[in-house]
Parts: sequence; C-alpha cells; structure tokens
Amino acid sequence: MIRPLKVSETSAFLDQQCALCKEAFVAGDEIVICPEDGARHHAACWEANGNKCSAFGCTGNGRLQSAAPPPPSPTRPRVIDMPVAEPEARSKVRVMPSSSLGCAQTCLLLSIALAIILMAVGCFGLWAIADYILIDRLGWQYRAPLGGMILPQLFLLWQMLPW
Repeated sequence: MIRPLKVSETSAFLDQQCALCKEAFVAGDEIVICPEDGARHHAACWEANGNKCSAFGCTGNGRLQSAAPPPPSPTRPRVIDMPVAEPEARSKVRVMPSSSLGCAQTCLLLSIALAIILMAVGCFGLWAIADYILIDRLGWQYRAPLGGMILPQLFLLWQMLPW
C-alpha cells in the first residue's frame, strides 16, 4: 500500500510535472511517489494507470491507502490536450522505437544464422570451405589441381594389376 502525499505551498514538489499527464503539481494536489524510481504522479493518474508507474521499464506498483473509497464517477475521464513541450521540459519516460528488433527477434535471427553456418560446415566440411576460399577466391594454388592427378594414377594402377 502506498500513501499519497498532499502538496503544500512550501512543498518541494510544487510546480514539478506528473510523469503521466505532464501537468504541474499545485498546492492541494495528492501525489504518489513511485517506490522503484521516484517518479511522481497525481494520485488520480496513478490509479488511472492501473496503480503502477508510467515510466517505461519501471516495475513500481501498489494500491493507494485511502480512508474511504472514492465515489464512482458518472462522467468519462477528461482528455488532457498538452501543447508541445519545450526541449528542456521533456518527459523522463523512455519509450522503445517501434522499428527496433526485440530480444526474441534478435535471438531468432542469431539462431538461424548459427544453424546455417553449422549446416554449411557439417554438409560440405571445413576443408571444402577452406579449399574454396583459398583457391577460388584468393587465387592461392597451394596444391596441384585434382583433375590431372587422379586419372593418370588410376591408369597406372590398372596396368599394374595381374590380368
């Protein structure tokens, strides 16, 4: 259970912004300080966000202590239209870009690449890959071509057999 704090005229939280709605705290507001990262929220914003912190990656949560349950609101919550913030007044909430790969996608791509490499080594052999790179790509003739060596030796072997 988290106890909300009341902002007074001399409070250090006066004129700071709520992490969710970005409105400044004024005297008389009830605020909640996240137990994990210290982000400050209006009590209503904390409850509207499911009793948890709105900062990306923060696991701070908890229900608010109250003397009496708040009466149900017959009206819908109001939408807060905020002007574009100045660069120095930006939110400290971090968000992930939507185009980045997540952990699962990265692991999948790495495992596919590793499987392809293991298949190449297993099917063709490390010697065949090294032979291809050294002779065909780098042009190093470290051995005589196989085509000219096998047939003459087979012919000599054929002649040596006692028929």
